[in-house]
Amino acid sequence: MSSHLTNSQKKFIRRLAHGAPASMQLGKFGLTPNFYRSFETALFCHEVLKLRFTNLQDERKELSAEIETNTGATLVSMVGHTAVFYRPCPDPDKRKVILPRPGRATASDNLDAYLA
Repeated sequence: MSSHLTNSQKKFIRRLAHGAPASMQLGKFGLTPNFYRSFETALFCHEVLKLRFTNLQDERKELSAEIETNTGATLVSMVGHTAVFYRPCPDPDKRKVILPRPGRATASDNLDAYLA
């Protein structure tokens, strides 16, 4: 159920996550039920999640694909050992991240409103 994001929307999400520290880490225990519970909670609360892979750098692409499949989140970017995931809140009234409309070049207006 991963949503299709345009390049401008992905760029907007990357800008949101750029300065933030990693929200979660995925280590030697891998994709456990506890990891998925924490991941779901963090995505529900924040919509954008930055995940750092520790001790699993070689498997990060496969693990990211599995996380996408199992959670419905979209992998926005992967740089080095850090991945950024996005999934909008199911309740439109509780959404914190307002994505720019497809085809719009003024994503900075939305970013300024989000950061204020």
